[in-house]
Amino acid sequence: MFGSENVIIYFSIASLIPVLIILFYVYKKDRFPEPPRIVFITFALGVATIFPILMIIPLIEGFAENLNLFTEPGHFYFAFIRAALLEEIFKWLVIIYYCAKLNELNEPMDALVYGVAASLGFAAFENFEYVTGSLQDSVELASSVAWLRAFTAVPLHAMCGAIMGYFLIKAIFIIKNKNINLFLSLFAPVIIHGLYDYILMSEVIASGLIYPLLIILVIITLFIFGKERRNQDKMFFEGQYNKYNIDNFSVGLTILISLSLLSLAVFTMNIFSQIN
Repeated sequence: MFGSENVIIYFSIASLIPVLIILFYVYKKDRFPEPPRIVFITFALGVATIFPILMIIPLIEGFAENLNLFTEPGHFYFAFIRAALLEEIFKWLVIIYYCAKLNELNEPMDALVYGVAASLGFAAFENFEYVTGSLQDSVELASSVAWLRAFTAVPLHAMCGAIMGYFLIKAIFIIKNKNINLFLSLFAPVIIHGLYDYILMSEVIASGLIYPLLIILVIITLFIFGKERRNQDKMFFEGQYNKYNIDNFSVGLTILISLSLLSLAVFTMNIFSQIN
């Protein structure tokens, strides 16, 4: 029915649709929207992170070979270091060295928008690669990959970006514990992203556990955006807006979940590596 070129175009577009839908949703959640040009540049820089990542990957993989990391320890290393740390640190650098220096980043919601935009930039390229790459096997596989990643990997990247932005709010707008929050803005996304990948890579953990993880992240992310949108509405309707009013409960909840997930991952890795 379709020529090969049309099929590639179709799946290329399909791979980008979930990215654009989430980005549009986040952009519209901001009552005082950021300049589209700045959001686009942030998104484009997120896409560009793939170039330094591709240059560093051989070093990361070579290190794993030298350590003879196989089975569960290998999966743990590839999930948390090769994937999560490497990808999240470059998204983080985009926010720190570009977005944080902008005059436009002048309220908490902005950090959330830019965090998601940078993360979705990388997610757009990654999703394109996975979906179009699956066409080499079959159209059916490509369709399955496109649908599955639209509800798993792409939202995962976006939510990691939101959580990154949330801790950056505290690092940028609140002087107290600035360094701790700056650290957590990278640490929390790395742990969450790493656990997601580790569940999928592990041979001893049910891959279906990613769904409870995603549900928890959706709840946290919606809470974060809802909190900041209510602050913006208060400013819009009442002229009162405390941009430093960051809910400590949601911060503590995010930290607790992140540390708990890290403990679970490390414990599982150690137990099963000893068994093997």
